[in-house]
Amino acid sequence: MTERRKEDLQMSKRLKDFLTKNWGWKILAVILSIILWVVIVSVNDPVEKRDFTAKVSLENKDSISQQGKYVSVADSALSVTFRVSAHRGVMDRLRNTDFIATADLNYVDKNGKVPIQISCSTYSQNQVKIIGATHYLQVEVGEKQSKKFMIRPATKGNPADGFAVKSASVTPNVVTVEGPASIVKKIDHVSAVADIDDVSENVTEKVVPVFYDSNNEEINTTRLTLSTSTVNVSVVMESLKTVPIEVTEPKSSELPDGVSISSITTDPSQISLVGDAKNLNSITRISIPFSVIDLNTKKSSFSTEVDITSYLPKNVSLSEDSKSKITVTVNLESQTSKTISVSTDNLTVNNLPDGYQAAFAEKTVSVELTGLESKLSSIDADKLTGSVDASGLSEGDHQVSVKLSLPDGIKAQNATTKITIKKKTTENTDSGSTTDSGSTNSGSTDSNSTTSTDDNNTSNNGGTQ
Repeated sequence: MTERRKEDLQMSKRLKDFLTKNWGWKILAVILSIILWVVIVSVNDPVEKRDFTAKVSLENKDSISQQGKYVSVADSALSVTFRVSAHRGVMDRLRNTDFIATADLNYVDKNGKVPIQISCSTYSQNQVKIIGATHYLQVEVGEKQSKKFMIRPATKGNPADGFAVKSASVTPNVVTVEGPASIVKKIDHVSAVADIDDVSENVTEKVVPVFYDSNNEEINTTRLTLSTSTVNVSVVMESLKTVPIEVTEPKSSELPDGVSISSITTDPSQISLVGDAKNLNSITRISIPFSVIDLNTKKSSFSTEVDITSYLPKNVSLSEDSKSKITVTVNLESQTSKTISVSTDNLTVNNLPDGYQAAFAEKTVSVELTGLESKLSSIDADKLTGSVDASGLSEGDHQVSVKLSLPDGIKAQNATTKITIKKKTTENTDSGSTTDSGSTNSGSTDSNSTTSTDDNNTSNNGGTQ
């Protein structure tokens, strides 16, 4: 037992000497061990710096809205790029999605700057450090306004031939706009436009409403909040037909004394109608009675407006692009007179007694014509034809009335010429200077020539009929 105890005492002494002696060397050994460990770790897992990008989320936005103000941030500003410091082992596992960036709008300053708080959601602040200066989000804060607008339905493009838009409606027809007052105040109207190019049946199209100012310039709505981003525009189609417009020509008895009409025109000259195809098929024109035009005080050409809707057939109406009022232009001309010489070769003698022949005493006859100047100027005397009436006339010289074949609107004053009636002879027949019944020759005619005449002025030797 004594030896065993001695051994224990010796072991205890050696251990005590190990712990209590040579402290300098021991401390140096520990320090060197730590340095060596740090060097080894630094070589195998060094600290690195890298840039990351994270989306910025806004906090307490409602608190700004409750103050009657808006906050506007450009889309490009809603991200932030920052530098991170971490050991390579951690750095290699980091992703952009590991970082959270927030901007608390309660801390916006007078210049519109909000500090951005950045943190890592997967590692502690000791493992991942955000380095560099504080990042700021630039925002715009201003007065907010909310307003409702009616949405106007509209169409663009050309429908298929023979079709037109009957009506257009939009659902919903009201949009609520909220955003900067400076923008909302510029809005004048809102339109939703459906494309009907080559369309021949009813359609419904989903479209984005467009906002316009008072100058019909489109307004950018990216900074506005809309109650609806799309609407449905429903378009109802119907048949279309274009027909001419005419004003009925008045009778001469309906015109005031001394008034003559050379032409009547309308602007437009035709009009488009819409309705059921079966109703349109029977319509060929729209007629306006001349009685609606007042000539009593008119002395020269004039224009007047007429509402054409009163003269449309039932169950049809004007197309959307047709105006209800048209312009009627009445061109008036004054009556004038003109004296012409008509060759008696162009005149025939009607109703000669059997066995008699007639010859004109003169080669021409003077006739005074009255009518519109435009019509008189177109008269060619060489081409005018006419007749005289020999009913009841005996052999001898007679003064007879001449009746000319004249265009409408031209009248002739009473004109007379002298004819000589003789019995037919064989000599006259053979020589050709006289004609048999039913023929005319060089101013001579027989009893069967056929043209009209004015019997009231026929005379024999100045007064015999």
